[in-house]
Parts: sequence; structure tokens; C-alpha cells
Amino acid sequence: ADDSASALLHPLDRIDPHRYRDLAWRWKTEALIRGQDNTRSATEDAPLRLVIRFDGDRNKLDFSERIFAAQVKAVTGQELPYATLMYIWENRAPKDSVIANPHTSRIKMVVAESGRDKLGAWQTQTRDVYADFKRAFGEDPGRITAIAILTDTDNTGENVHAYYGDIVFSQTSRMRAASASE
Repeated sequence: ADDSASALLHPLDRIDPHRYRDLAWRWKTEALIRGQDNTRSATEDAPLRLVIRFDGDRNKLDFSERIFAAQVKAVTGQELPYATLMYIWENRAPKDSVIANPHTSRIKMVVAESGRDKLGAWQTQTRDVYADFKRAFGEDPGRITAIAILTDTDNTGENVHAYYGDIVFSQTSRMRAASASE
């Protein structure tokens, strides 16, 4: 990404995060974004983002969120997901912290990696999507409708290269044991 946001989205056939709650992936970057601060809209960028979209009951959204979604649809022609969980590599925020998106409460960022210590080497991440969603949004997640990778420097004007690989949803060990006994 060079003063831009570069993404690749893959629609999914409504994966059940209660059953497939483990998500593992690999990622790597050579550098962080100097001016990045995901708590501020003017500098909300990240060299690495793994984005998960969720379905849900839109009637539960408050009035301002429904207006925001209608505005986005009017401008882009695209329907916003009910909720979006992003795993990011952050400069300053501590690992495992949750950052609210400065534009909408329906996007939350979980810091999967932070700081410079692991730059330049492939990192394997494993997360419990169900638990992270519940912690971030305070409710059970709906079905997963899409996954995306996103390298984002459009706010800071920086240049960064990112690498992604081996993105896998799997059943938890508890669910695998229950399936095997059926």
C-alpha cells in the first residue's frame, strides 16, 4: 500500500463461529507505519489487517448506526455488514487490546500483534473468534459472511509491504471431540 488501502475480500457461506471458532493465519511486514494511531480517524491505518464480517439482527442497531449504514449504502451501493472484527498489527496499543473504530461502533479492532520486535519474520497468529467478538461487542456473534486481508496507509500517506498466508478456520478441540462422538 502506497498512500492507499489495498484489500482482498472473500465471501464465505455463513460460517458458524460457535462451531468454527478457531482462526489461524500467518502474516509478515518489514516495517510499521510511523504515524499510525488506530484510536484517531486521521491516522487509522495498519500494515496488516485480517477482517472478518458478521451477520446479525440489524434491528438491534441504534438509530445513528442505521443512518450511517444507509449513508454508506447510498454512496457506495454496498450493504455494510452487521459487525466487523479486525485483527491488526499496531504500533503502540498493547497486544490483545480492543480498539473501537473512530467512525462506527460496528467495527472493532483487536490488536493481534504490537510493536517492532517481530518485524521481518513470518508470525503465526491463532485467535478464538467467538471469544474476541463477544469481548469486543458484548454479544454473541452471528454467522461469518466474509474474510478479507487489508493493508492500509491511506490516512497516513505511508508506504508499506505486507504478506499474508495460510488463513484457516477450524473447530475447537471441544467441538472436534463432540463431532467425533456423534
